[in-house]
Amino acid sequence: MCGIAGIFHLDGRPCDPSDVQRLIDVLSHRGPDGSGLYLDGSIGLGHRRLAILDLSDSGKQPLQFGDRYWITYNGEVYNFVELRRELEALGQRFTSDTDTEVVVAAYHQWGPDFVLKMNGMWAFAIWDSHRRELFLSRDRFGVKPIHFFAEPTRFVFASELKSFLHLRGFTPRENEEEMRRQLTATGESPDQTLLEGVKLLRPGHNMVVSASGVCTWRWWCTLDHLVDVPGRFPDQVEQFRELFFDACRLRLRSDVPIATCLSGGLDSSSILCSLAAMSKTGTSRLTSDYHRAFVATFEGTAHDELEYAEAAIEKAGAIARYRAMKPGALTQDLLQYAYDFEMIGTGLLLPVWALYRELRRDGVVVTLDGLGGDELLMGYGASLKKLLLANGNLARSPLRTFDLARTVQRQHPEGASVARILSESDPYLRQLRSVVGRVRRALKPVPANSHKPEPVWFERWVSTDDEMDASERTSLSKLTPMNQALYRQFHHGVNQSLLRKYDRMSMSHGVEVRMPFLDWRLVTFAFSLPDESKAGGGYSKRILREAMRGILPEKIRTRTLKIGFQSPLLDWMNGDLGDWVAQRVQTRHFLESKVSNGPAIRDFVARRHAAKNWSGGDVWLVWRHLQADLWRQVFFPS
Repeated sequence: MCGIAGIFHLDGRPCDPSDVQRLIDVLSHRGPDGSGLYLDGSIGLGHRRLAILDLSDSGKQPLQFGDRYWITYNGEVYNFVELRRELEALGQRFTSDTDTEVVVAAYHQWGPDFVLKMNGMWAFAIWDSHRRELFLSRDRFGVKPIHFFAEPTRFVFASELKSFLHLRGFTPRENEEEMRRQLTATGESPDQTLLEGVKLLRPGHNMVVSASGVCTWRWWCTLDHLVDVPGRFPDQVEQFRELFFDACRLRLRSDVPIATCLSGGLDSSSILCSLAAMSKTGTSRLTSDYHRAFVATFEGTAHDELEYAEAAIEKAGAIARYRAMKPGALTQDLLQYAYDFEMIGTGLLLPVWALYRELRRDGVVVTLDGLGGDELLMGYGASLKKLLLANGNLARSPLRTFDLARTVQRQHPEGASVARILSESDPYLRQLRSVVGRVRRALKPVPANSHKPEPVWFERWVSTDDEMDASERTSLSKLTPMNQALYRQFHHGVNQSLLRKYDRMSMSHGVEVRMPFLDWRLVTFAFSLPDESKAGGGYSKRILREAMRGILPEKIRTRTLKIGFQSPLLDWMNGDLGDWVAQRVQTRHFLESKVSNGPAIRDFVARRHAAKNWSGGDVWLVWRHLQADLWRQVFFPS
C-alpha cells in the first residue's frame, strides 16, 4: 500500500523531476518506507512506499519489468502467489517476491484484461515505453483512489487531492457544485472532487493516456458476474462461510504484522473470530502475527460497545488494545483530520482516524476491517424499513411481509410495534390510516396559541442533487428489490463514501486496510442470493449470522441492535464539544462561505447550544458544514 503520482506531457515536453517530486513528497504519510522517481522524457512517475510484501530493496518503486514497462502501484493483489505460478508456467521470470511485479508481468502477458484475474484492491499506472502510453486501473469496487487532472497537453494523477495543491501551473479552487452535493444526503459524486478540475477514475474502470488523448472504459460490472447459488438455505450458508473464510485467509498474506479494528459489532467480530477458527494450512505467505484487536471505547455513551468487543476478543484469544475516545483530547486534532480526510460527509470519524494512529504506534501497518457487510447483507435497519414500506403487501405476500415487519421491529424494539409497521407498509392499510388521520385532524380544535413549526433548516442551507448511471439503472432489473437497494448502496452510495474515507483515515498514518467483505467472489455471491437469505426470521444479515454459528459468541451473533462505528456526536455536542462548535460558527471564515448559509447556521447553533437540546438529525447536518469549513481552512489557508 503506497502513494502514487505522475505527470505526462502529451505534447512531448520533458517532465521536470521536481514537479513530480512535489506531488509525492506530500504523500509521505501513505508511504513512510521510501520514495522513488522514474523519468522517461515526457513522463514522470513517483512513488511513496509502505513496505508490506518483500521488505527488501527489490520492492522499491517505480518498478521496472523487462526493458519495456515501469509501474507505480498502490494496493494489494491477494492471489498474487497463484498468478505468479501461472505466469512462471508461461515463461515469465521474477526478480522480487512482491505482488507489484506480478501485476506488471500479468499486464505484459495478458494485456488490459488481466485485471479480471486479480483478487484485491488497487490503483496503479503502468508506463509502456515502446508504445509511449500510460495504462491506469482502479479495482472493482473503488477501495484505492486515483485522482487525475487532464489538459490538452498535460495529464496528472495522484492518490490524494492534496498533491494537486503543489502542482505547478494549477490554480486550486473549490468545486462549489460538489461541495453542495457532499453537504446533502446524496453524498459524493462518483467522479468529481472538491477541487475544481480534479476528477476521480471511477471504480472498475481502466484508462489509457497517450499523445492521441485519453480513453476510459469500464472493465467491471457486478451485474455481469452473478452466480448460481444453491437452492437450500443451509447449502447457501456453507458456501458463504467457505468464501468468507477464504477471503479472510488470503488477506493474511503479509510480511508484516496484521491486526483487526474491532467495534464489537457483527462484521468486525466475524472477521476476528473467523481468523481464530479457520484453518491456515495450504496457503503460503501468511503472517503468523495477526492476533491483535484494537478497540475504540466511548465510556458513558450509547456508542460504547466494549462489552461485545471483549466477548469477541475472549472467543478469538486475541491480544486487546483499547483507546478511550474523549472529545476534549480529540478536538486538537481536528485540523489535521480535516487535511487528511479531504472530503465532507456525515458524522465525525475522528475516533476512527485516531484508532489507526494507535495501530501505527503499536507497530501494526495492516488491519482487517469489516467494511461492506452492511451494504451486501442489508445491515441498515432504516434501509430495511424503507424497502418494506415501498414493497410490503399483506394481500400479495402475507408471510414475507409479516416476517420483514418483525425483523424491522426487532432492530428497533423501542420503536413502533409490528402491527404499526405492517399498517405503514401495506398500501391499503396505509391509505386507510391516512384517511383516518385527516378526519381526526379535521375534528380536533386548533389551540389559540398554535404556530407552524420552524421550516426544515437543512433545505434552506443547501440544494440537493441526485444522479445515477442510466444504463446501470436499467440493468438493475436483474435483481430483486432488496438487492437493487443494496446494489445502489454498495456501488453508488454509502459504501463508496466509506471506502474513500477509510482510505484517507488509515493511510494518513501509513496503515493499510484490508476488507474481506469486499472480496469479489463474496460480493457476486451475495448479490445472487434471494432476499430471504439476507433478512428474515427476525434478523438482518441472516446468512452471515448462520455462517458464524459456533464461531461468534451468541451475544454478538444474535444481537439485533446496530450502533455503527461513529462518534457519539450527540452526547459530545450536548457536552464539551458544543462550546467549540458555538465558537466556530461565529468566525468570519465560517460566516462568509459561498455554499453554506453561515448566519442561519450560527443562529440555529446558538439556540440549540443555549438550550442543550441538540437532536441527532440536527447534529449530523450541522457537522457537515463544520467539516466543510475545516476543509477550506486547511486547503485554502489564506
